Amino acid sequence: MSTDPTAERFWDREVVAPTHTSWMEHPLVRTYINACIGSSDQPLWPIDWFEQSLQGRRFRRALSIGCGTGALERDLVRRGLVDAVEAFDGSCNSLRIARDTAAREGLGDRIRYFAANFNEPVLPRNRYDGVFIHQAAHHVAKLEKLFRAILHAMTSDGVLYLDEYIGPSRFAWNDKTIYEHRRIFASYSATQRRADTLPLPIQPDDPSEAIRSDEILPQLRIGFTVTALRGYGGNLLSVLYPMIDWKRTPLHALIEREEQMIASGASPYYALVVAHPKRSLARTASSARYYLEPKLKRLLRELRRLW
Repeated sequence: MSTDPTAERFWDREVVAPTHTSWMEHPLVRTYINACIGSSDQPLWPIDWFEQSLQGRRFRRALSIGCGTGALERDLVRRGLVDAVEAFDGSCNSLRIARDTAAREGLGDRIRYFAANFNEPVLPRNRYDGVFIHQAAHHVAKLEKLFRAILHAMTSDGVLYLDEYIGPSRFAWNDKTIYEHRRIFASYSATQRRADTLPLPIQPDDPSEAIRSDEILPQLRIGFTVTALRGYGGNLLSVLYPMIDWKRTPLHALIEREEQMIASGASPYYALVVAHPKRSLARTASSARYYLEPKLKRLLRELRRLW
């Protein structure tokens, strides 16, 4: 479970009575994402692209981290991508819904759900040939512990699938970093906007939201070799979409602005990442680095405080 009870309570409520508006819900946005993941000629949703890239490979035993209400695990089983999958989350309400839905759909014997702490993961060694993380890593404060646990839990030929927000962390947002978003927001009329001013995109009810999101890729690369990275934007859309009434406003113009921003070299806020665990001595060195670096950082902070 989450180490922060506030975050745990937020997600227990959110699965029953959602308050968050997803920027991916609109059909035009989904079309845009599909073109980013695949191409304009062959648009593909992330999991569809991943299945195609596997070229027939299937996973004997997979792990899903941050499973929520279980949509991904059910999809993996239905597609025949996994023989069996184990999945955990910090929200007990989410897990209850996931178990009940899997049982109702006749998939319960191939999916096992359990509660666990993202920041203090305890996983068996050399067990999983596939690990899936869908929009969960940006809630993890102790990325080193999580990635080290995954590294040990995976078989040497395993595949890690990560579909994730990798944009600015909650601490990176300020008046300067949101300046362009607010300038665009102000260009819409008062009847189109859902608020007078655009707030910082920080979820106040969930202190785990984007806790270290901009460190996910650097930390991942310590122990894993990234073999595919398919960015799919969100730089403008994820911030502005929830704050504008799209029944009164054409969405395609904002999508075009985001496409121009990405084409100009902006790093996408969201990405599909495929990676493989490092092997032999590199794996050992990565494990040691995941273990030691947080301790050294804490030591340096203490020394600075004392000085």
